[in-house]
Amino acid sequence: MTSFSSDNISQRTIQRRAVEAVIWGTPAVNFDRMFQAMVHDAKAGEGSNRIVYWSHLFNWKNQTLTPNPDSIYFMPFFNTKDVGPVVIEVPPADGGSITGSIDDCWQTAIADVGPAGTDQGKGGKYLLLPPGYKDKAPSGYIALETVNYQGYALLRSILKSNSEEDVEAAVAYGKHIEIYPLSQGAHPPETSFIDAIDVLYDATIPWDMRFFESLNRIVQTEPWLTRDKVMIDQLRSIGIEKGRPFKPDAWREPGFIRQRRQPGVGLLRRLQVESAERFRTRCGYFVLLVSRQDQPQRNKFGCAQ
Repeated sequence: MTSFSSDNISQRTIQRRAVEAVIWGTPAVNFDRMFQAMVHDAKAGEGSNRIVYWSHLFNWKNQTLTPNPDSIYFMPFFNTKDVGPVVIEVPPADGGSITGSIDDCWQTAIADVGPAGTDQGKGGKYLLLPPGYKDKAPSGYIALETVNYQGYALLRSILKSNSEEDVEAAVAYGKHIEIYPLSQGAHPPETSFIDAIDVLYDATIPWDMRFFESLNRIVQTEPWLTRDKVMIDQLRSIGIEKGRPFKPDAWREPGFIRQRRQPGVGLLRRLQVESAERFRTRCGYFVLLVSRQDQPQRNKFGCAQ
């Protein structure tokens, strides 16, 4: 018999709001997981405005979502909150080619780059302006207004072939990408490149408390967008509130912990696994997205053993 006590209703409300927060916040959490993997797994240390890349064709250790195993990836991460406008400089397509896009932390595309993008293969200095930036952008830049402070670019240095020589050429060409604050544009500092090859770059989305820790980091850093203000009170009820430490106190009540140690995780994990298995029709580079503690042993091709 279903219980409709006040405690039971309260617990179900928290669980439901946690699930709604996951559905709403997944794109931003995915961004945070990629950034945290650069900071911790690739040992880049704290701070944005640097580039993580893979110096060879990668294997299953690249645990980002839907990576392409026959491209050389460069991922500049930017944050305009403290340094102001940031420049991402893309080289012209004359000896190589960069294809990709610049996205904000909600995975919303800001601009495409390269021959199919805004610079049309001529190269360019993409200038990312912080939210509410009022000054006039200097000439010579491709000015891009943003509604968030954080974001990244997903850039592929296109290979002519998979030969070692062409891989090395694609890596060398990609290293002409630069990222630096506009304030240092007269004398740009050397761009920091972090090589993640052979690193277990774990950007998978964890369906446990770590998800909400990532979501809290986004809420604390980013401005509230008008479209998202409906979530303010819902997030507060599960312990996420701008300007306050993450304290999921309601989740830790003894009765609630006994029933569901991780609100909504059972449902979310089941949907995740069912969706992944539905598309996993062959053994290859597709990696089932599960939390690290659940990952099976894999061979060099990324197949579960």
